[in-house]
Amino acid sequence: MKRSLRIAHASDIHLDTDYYGGAENASSRDYYRGVFAGLLERITAERPDLMLLPGDLFDSNRASEDTILWTMNALGSLPFPVLMIPGNHDCLEEGAIFRRYDFAGIDNVEMLLAEEGETHALPHLGARVWGKGMVEHSSEFRPLAGMPEASAKDWNLAMGHGIYVGRDGFTFRSSPVEAKHIVRSGYDYIALGHHHALLDVSSDGTAAFYCGAPVPISPDHHGTYIVVDLSADEPAAVHVRRLE
Repeated sequence: MKRSLRIAHASDIHLDTDYYGGAENASSRDYYRGVFAGLLERITAERPDLMLLPGDLFDSNRASEDTILWTMNALGSLPFPVLMIPGNHDCLEEGAIFRRYDFAGIDNVEMLLAEEGETHALPHLGARVWGKGMVEHSSEFRPLAGMPEASAKDWNLAMGHGIYVGRDGFTFRSSPVEAKHIVRSGYDYIALGHHHALLDVSSDGTAAFYCGAPVPISPDHHGTYIVVDLSADEPAAVHVRRLE
């Protein structure tokens, strides 16, 4: 029987938003760092088995070295594994952050960067996580295309970064997340990023969610993240957490 699994799902942190160097922009840099630090503190208190971060950790590949190193230290201090993919803001273009800095060299961090997608196994948790590296945010890129067949003995998790279109075929939207890939997957949970508001796109027994972003999209909203509890023979229990 599968052991129970608790997953933290956070996305779209956008570190160094509106930061271009200089003391006059330091307040923006510090604000986003503070939000991320508070988010990690809240998540750590949830005692998850792992954390999924499906893209846009940084607002651009021009984030400052100081912020990048600060982030690597923050992730490395967490007491659980963190699995990540790049998003459209920190995609794998030439000179990308994730090409220049070895996040996979952090003991508890795994970067899934293969353009065709790749799976990382966590045998001590009885889980497998699939994700795909985004090189270019375009209509040709399909964030969930190519997921391998679900394993009967493991928890099957995936990450994708793009916009949900809910239909098959051609779309003008960049990085479309198509319903068919969710329906056919048979996975236990798909963590999505890019859409900054909470959105449930679950289908055919597969729980799939956009967790929102920790920074609220308007003064009337709260930042959000998700905690998921998986137990054998039970549907995924998805808990939305609000950040003040």
